[in-house]
Amino acid sequence: MNSEVVYDSKMKPMRLPESMLLFGIPTVVFYFVTRVLIPYFNRTYNIHPVLTWFMFGGLFLFLPLFVLAIFLFKRDGYECNLTTMAVRFRLVRLTKTDWRWLFGGLIGIMLVTGIVMGSWRLLSIWSGISPIDTSAPFLHFEPLKGTERLLLLIWVPFFFFNIVGEEILWRGYILPRQELAFGRFAWLVNAALWFVFHVCFGVDLLILLLPVLLILPYVVQKRKNILIGIIMHAVVNGPSFILISLGVIK
Repeated sequence: MNSEVVYDSKMKPMRLPESMLLFGIPTVVFYFVTRVLIPYFNRTYNIHPVLTWFMFGGLFLFLPLFVLAIFLFKRDGYECNLTTMAVRFRLVRLTKTDWRWLFGGLIGIMLVTGIVMGSWRLLSIWSGISPIDTSAPFLHFEPLKGTERLLLLIWVPFFFFNIVGEEILWRGYILPRQELAFGRFAWLVNAALWFVFHVCFGVDLLILLLPVLLILPYVVQKRKNILIGIIMHAVVNGPSFILISLGVIK
């Protein structure tokens, strides 16, 4: 049976203003890092776009998200140990049912994403609209070659804080409190704010990301286990970036 979150006196409902604040500040930071800081350093110092993304995205955004989740957890008065953190953040072992939901969610994401891409391609052929741009505007780069591939060593800690930092804050800390305010629709509020968080990616990628932005929060709330979100998020983000970096896909 899946572990259930205990809504104790330390866990207060998180209504829309506080939700918007906790998503909004990182959204502004994300936009500044990707649209101002990274382009400036790439132009001025001729730094590889991948390196600037790892450095500034990791140090100014994803690592702080992880730290913020722990800070808020301690501020709420919880005892800072692994057992208490696992319970509060819903980081529990996956059951057979969890695995079924996880794989079902991933299949759903792939199917709907494929439908979106296929529909867009048909529209671009029939109506002349621009083909979908699958790369972030701040991260256009040629496949890594030679010693450039060593940058992937820096990607490992970046990837950890990217995935775990987001999930532990958005779905581990915030979502359970949103459930106290919004009930069964908490996942939808969470998804909408997560959508806004990615606004710096541009319209094309936002549309392409809609399946994961909706399905992942729904499954995590349904099963009350952020390990599902961590795995789904990692599967969606990780392999695609590696394949693009190595030039296997474009």
